[in-house]
Amino acid sequence: KQWYSTQSTGFKKQIVRATQVKQDSVKKQADCSNNITKYEAKYREKCAEIGIVGDHIKSELAGLVLDIPDLMTEISRSLGHIQPAISYYQTFVRFLLNSPDMEVCPILTYFVKHGNTPVSQWENPGVPMESSDSESSVEVIDPIETQDKNGCVYITTDNQEQIETDPEPTVPEVSTTIGNESPDDIDFGIDTIDFGTDIDFGEETVDYGDIDFGEEGGIEIDLLEAGEENKNQTLLDNTVTRNKIIDELYELSAFLSARCEEMGRDTESILSEIPDCPPEIQTAQLVGVGKMLATVDSPLNQLTCDKMRHLLLLKNSEKYLDRLGDNLQSQLRLSDKMQDTIAELKERVVEAERTYEDVEPKLKRAIAVTKELKGCVEKHLSIRYKGRPVRIMGDINTL
Repeated sequence: KQWYSTQSTGFKKQIVRATQVKQDSVKKQADCSNNITKYEAKYREKCAEIGIVGDHIKSELAGLVLDIPDLMTEISRSLGHIQPAISYYQTFVRFLLNSPDMEVCPILTYFVKHGNTPVSQWENPGVPMESSDSESSVEVIDPIETQDKNGCVYITTDNQEQIETDPEPTVPEVSTTIGNESPDDIDFGIDTIDFGTDIDFGEETVDYGDIDFGEEGGIEIDLLEAGEENKNQTLLDNTVTRNKIIDELYELSAFLSARCEEMGRDTESILSEIPDCPPEIQTAQLVGVGKMLATVDSPLNQLTCDKMRHLLLLKNSEKYLDRLGDNLQSQLRLSDKMQDTIAELKERVVEAERTYEDVEPKLKRAIAVTKELKGCVEKHLSIRYKGRPVRIMGDINTL
């Protein structure tokens, strides 16, 4: 009985534990495989949004910056078709506000007429662009040195101007002695003025405390050069002007969307009854306004999509390349981590199967020996009770 309790029960627990570990490991392997598929799909999706394949992340991201000029050209071409939408919006606003001289979307209006010009030309349309070639406006003249018989040197240029120089000027000595008097005995008629010793000039010592005035090791920022560099950027490259273009596109898109909704509810008869309503508003159709809205939304979506946002950040920040690459590779690192977990789970399954194979024969042998021992005990007890049948009850019968 004691041998049965300590051996057979222990073998059963080991087998149950090994079976449970195997089942849990197999289930976790399936979950990890699903996570790997999900992480890889998310990685490919992000790469597709940015516009790269994802095989060589850093080099592909660096190559995206070269595509920005072509994308800006395409956006400029799209913006060139929104003049009807701007005119329709301007007519509508002028009519409702009764302001014939009111201008709407100024930077979009300029962009449609002049294109993607530098910021300086947009701010000062009447000022011509300055040439950056400094060599063509500066003439270098080689000087010619001549020397006369007195030792004077003349520097002569092409316009025959001469500058006289004397390398060793001679200063004549002036005697300050008058008669037999020495220089210290001359009376110049200047009386000595006594200012006294108690005059207060109001000088006070100012305690500046621990204020650092930055006199040593200071950093000088040339704001003029930074401003000039920004002005040389185009309207779409400059952050400030590009945001203005996006804001005006949002404004124009919101107006056209509202007009489409109003025209779809058959409320145009109200505008037709208003006196002096411009014909552009009265004759406008829902299909035409919808086309204007599509024309406006096309460059707006191009400027605000995730790909353009990443491209502009890659162009303006060198650190963003590493940060974006690490963000994309994080999905691959999670996938690799799941692969390592699957490998560990497979080892657990192998170990559980080894344990099962090792313990199962021992359990069978223990059960056989226990049943044999049970039969012997029942037979011995039956002899003691004059041949009466004896049956041992309890957990031993569940083996």
